[in-house]
Amino acid sequence: MNELQKSLISFGAIIIIGILIYFGSIWYLKSYKKMKDNKMLTMNLVIKYKLFLEYLSYQDKNKQNYYLFLIKINNLGVLENTYSDYVVKNYLTKTVKELSIYLPFGGKIAQTTQRDTFIIYYPTIDDDAYLLGKQLKLFAQKSYHENGIHITKTNSIAVIDKHDLTGLSNALVSSVRNLGEPTIYDAQKHHLSEEFMSLNEKLKTLDYKLRSFNVETIKVKKVKEVYNDLFINGIELNDFLNQLPVADQSWMNMYLLEYILNKIYYKNIYANISLPVLLVTIENQLFVDYLETIVKANQFLLENIIVSIKLTSVSNEDQLIKNILTLSNLGIKMSLNLDDINQNIYNAIQRYHIKRLEINDILMNHSLIAELLYFSKVNHIEVLYKTEQKNIDEQSLNVTHMTKDMIKFNEDKQKRGRR
Repeated sequence: MNELQKSLISFGAIIIIGILIYFGSIWYLKSYKKMKDNKMLTMNLVIKYKLFLEYLSYQDKNKQNYYLFLIKINNLGVLENTYSDYVVKNYLTKTVKELSIYLPFGGKIAQTTQRDTFIIYYPTIDDDAYLLGKQLKLFAQKSYHENGIHITKTNSIAVIDKHDLTGLSNALVSSVRNLGEPTIYDAQKHHLSEEFMSLNEKLKTLDYKLRSFNVETIKVKKVKEVYNDLFINGIELNDFLNQLPVADQSWMNMYLLEYILNKIYYKNIYANISLPVLLVTIENQLFVDYLETIVKANQFLLENIIVSIKLTSVSNEDQLIKNILTLSNLGIKMSLNLDDINQNIYNAIQRYHIKRLEINDILMNHSLIAELLYFSKVNHIEVLYKTEQKNIDEQSLNVTHMTKDMIKFNEDKQKRGRR
């Protein structure tokens, strides 16, 4: 065999090997694509986040239309401070399963890197995004019942119709700030707030101190009532909230209300209880539903609740009045927390259907206090005197209620439930 023949044989062998590699590569790619397709098509409804992102990229390559929903369980930290990690984990698992039941074929759900937040792939854009958001919100709010434990949580939800996780997170911030209103991403409106992210990170590091006082009726001592003052890092709740950006005041206010309800229930207290609320929080469209949910979740009746209003600027007076009327019709009492006495107080009493005024030791020495107390008596408006002074002549005060002894709380975790 001469050199030419050897060269031809070698060249032929290279060509044959190349052909085999080519067809082998085609076979491998086809097999890989088939395996990939099978993997994507046979995947469970509930999957890991990393696999969810892989699935999302796969659908993008196939040019599929879809919605992405982001659902956040509001104030999960309150739950984590109440129950063991085992209970919290079971609650979250149940919530995911509840949501997955209502997903169409091809839908997927995963827990994100944030424990309290879930992402949903909804494989169609034929349905109305806002209405879908409201439905998913209701499914995520279904109660958890197991071994005598009952949990109901509110949630916030956002939606986008493209692979834009940053934009979706922006929309979720807006939903949280609007007390869970389903929010569709709009590049012109939604911007991720550094203040929100910073405050959200600080929630677990803040120092909470609840000071609760028994309230006594001056003339007829018959109804048990508890007045609540909450201090955050040593700052009274109203002052703490006023230090925050206006956009973050309402959702943080609701977090603190849930904390108070949780602590009072923890203490196994059956009573009428006061909840400090900024006026700007009450004007939110979803405030009534949100309040009703967390009150019932802690097994209180709505008629047990006294909303202690702190005056702030508002932008939607009509919605505010509507919410106050709704609260009143539900049996909730409107109380006005005063830090001064002026003509605006009398206007607020009429506009906000105030049934009680709250005064402290400083206001009791105000030059206009006698006029305010007379006005209250004539108009059958209760007056709560918040004081820790002892040996006071109650009958000479011209008030209807007074704070008495302070309730002591055990700061350690304990089993949840009424005795």
